[in-house]
Amino acid sequence: MPTQELNKTVESVHEYWNAHTLGKQYVRDPNIEVGTKEYFDHIRPWMNPWKFPEIMPRIDKVAQQLKGKHLLEIGCGMGFDGSEFMKRGVKVTVTDLTPAAIEMAKKHHAIIGVEPEAAQTENVLNLSFPDNTFDAVWACGVLHVTGDTEKAISEVRRVLKPGGLAVVSHLYRRPSWMYFISKLGKENIEFKELDPPVNDFMTEDEYLAMFKGFKVEEAVQDHYRALPVCRSGVKAFLYTYVFKPVYNLLPEPLAKKWAYKLSVTATKV
Repeated sequence: MPTQELNKTVESVHEYWNAHTLGKQYVRDPNIEVGTKEYFDHIRPWMNPWKFPEIMPRIDKVAQQLKGKHLLEIGCGMGFDGSEFMKRGVKVTVTDLTPAAIEMAKKHHAIIGVEPEAAQTENVLNLSFPDNTFDAVWACGVLHVTGDTEKAISEVRRVLKPGGLAVVSHLYRRPSWMYFISKLGKENIEFKELDPPVNDFMTEDEYLAMFKGFKVEEAVQDHYRALPVCRSGVKAFLYTYVFKPVYNLLPEPLAKKWAYKLSVTATKV
């Protein structure tokens, strides 16, 4: 993508996510004060790592390897993932493209009593950190919405120490059940009124080809079962009572072929 076009894309991505910090779409009680303990407790069941059953075991596994070491979180959102690493003794630098997310993450961390090494705005396409800084990088559901997934993965590699671990979860796959649903009636994936300006779906081969300079340790299909949605309306009804129960009857090997997301664990070489 030409530089000028990419810059415009980054601006639109920043504008969108600064107004739509991930988690806002799950607030069902408008009377809850934003940024309070009650607020974070209210949306927690819909957030990583509780919504997706594979995320907490992945955090446990990675944190065991990283206790006392330095992890960079890209796209911290409201601070749910990073806080779990901090609870497990990992030294975490939390970053996000938007000031709104960093502000919310700081409030969340303060409420639950954890403290990152740093919390700051960063663009993963142009990270401010020197080469070979971190022992690991965690990015969940982020790199495919940046406008240049390949460049984002390259920056992840640059800031990792030799032998450092990249855990890049929830890259959107095609073909997948969500890819086709997203094309039906322009059904939004994230927010009801407006979806992100970038939401790339790629094949596994396309994603894995981007991990140049890495040894891919694991590439797994995630979200191969249809989970509950925090939605209302006709489409949500059809999803919940027609598509979800029928689709979830598929045998696991077949369901994985249509999994919504790809997660990659790779070591910098």
